[in-house]
Amino acid sequence: MSKRRARCSRWRCLVACGLALGLWWMGGSTTAWAQDEHEDEAGHSDSRFSDEPIPLADLPDRPKPLIELGEPFLGTGTLSRGIRLPTGAVWQPAFLAFGTLRSAAQGIDNGVAGTRVVEAAARFDLFGNLYLTQTERILIGFRPLDQDGRFTSFTLDADPSLPDSVDSFQEELNFGIRTLFFEGDLGELFPALDWDDSGGLDYGIAVGRQPLSFQDGLLLNEDAIDAVGLTRANLKSFGLINMRLTGLFAWGDIDRPAALGNFGDKSALLVGLFTEMDTRKRTIELDAVYVSADDSTGDGIYAGLGSTQRLGRYGYTLRVLGSFPIGDEVRANRQGVLIHNQLSWTPHHSHNHIYLSGFLGIGEFRSAARSPSVGGPLGQTGILFAAVGLGRYGAALGNRADQAVGGSAGYQWFFDHTRKQLIVEVGGRYTYDADTVGSRDAVALGARYQMAVGRRGVLVFDAFGAYDIDDAVGDSDLNVGGRFEVVIKL
Repeated sequence: MSKRRARCSRWRCLVACGLALGLWWMGGSTTAWAQDEHEDEAGHSDSRFSDEPIPLADLPDRPKPLIELGEPFLGTGTLSRGIRLPTGAVWQPAFLAFGTLRSAAQGIDNGVAGTRVVEAAARFDLFGNLYLTQTERILIGFRPLDQDGRFTSFTLDADPSLPDSVDSFQEELNFGIRTLFFEGDLGELFPALDWDDSGGLDYGIAVGRQPLSFQDGLLLNEDAIDAVGLTRANLKSFGLINMRLTGLFAWGDIDRPAALGNFGDKSALLVGLFTEMDTRKRTIELDAVYVSADDSTGDGIYAGLGSTQRLGRYGYTLRVLGSFPIGDEVRANRQGVLIHNQLSWTPHHSHNHIYLSGFLGIGEFRSAARSPSVGGPLGQTGILFAAVGLGRYGAALGNRADQAVGGSAGYQWFFDHTRKQLIVEVGGRYTYDADTVGSRDAVALGARYQMAVGRRGVLVFDAFGAYDIDDAVGDSDLNVGGRFEVVIKL
């Protein structure tokens, strides 16, 4: 026992000495540090954290819109107190004007008589946005350089059978209002009715002339339609993560699609029910539309089912759409089904993008409504099928789906911190019913290069070459096109 007590005593002495030595060293170091540090005029040491904030990144100044009144858009600083309404809402009015000016020199020759044209065309989209809050606003818009799918342009060269001769100027000035609508949330308009947000007043409302697009623009794609819509969001029925339900009624400026173009139908009325549901694995869209019109354009029912999901590292979207006339088939009201799918992914160790798209048209599918400038429903298939929305430059492979099957594959490169990009795409289509209007069997190769210029400009270069496999009507098997566009964001 005495030896054990002796060992414990020795260990206690060693620990005490170690603690004393550590305290001595720390005290000496602290004293030396205190002697070496400096103090500013306020008596603060140079090791004190500064009161001045240090930003994580050096962000450039925001570009200002054409007109900006009230709170600066995406600005910083103290917000105003606003205006309190009897409903309990607080409005902080702010107005800004902005727009996009597009001008292009372009030419296309589809090898068919009456299609060769070289022109310079322009389009100007001008908007005024009156924010009442961040959820309530009034938007007004004008498109002064185009109307009904025709654009202000100057023809440089054209086929003799076209109505516009060489060196002719086509003026399509239009000062009518193209967009004018109000949108808001009932819960934000009348917060006094539900201060704690427990009453379920989250209904969105939009009324006026407005753009509409459903099923990625395949079922309905209008840039200006007179309509009123009521949306209920954040529904969680049937085990869904989220659900959006929209009811829509449109009464004016409705455009109907046909085999060779889209046209205005003043007799049409449109009623639609649109849903979007989020599950754990996918987003599902289920939409139905009824269009009522006179006998010349016909009544019809239009429906669409879409599913978007991740398959590992791939993104996949499948859409099935149908059009079903009520009564006799007419040019704007045909029976058909369109199956459309897209698969895309990002290659490892890059920010680039690869995509594969395909479609199958059974019968003669028609969208419920389509603006004259957006072409047919196949624009989502790729740049070889998309309408550019400016002038008479058509899609390399067309964008109608009547009795046809086809698709495209493309690779998109990004350069210079995404300020430049290049898309190269190959595609083809086959019409399995030779009697179909606009029947065409062709393969094509296309490219698009875009680059940002400064903070408001974009340069766009497009080119394609298409080969008709069975050219029954054209004078040449090779079809070519190219364009150069300048886009200015104002």
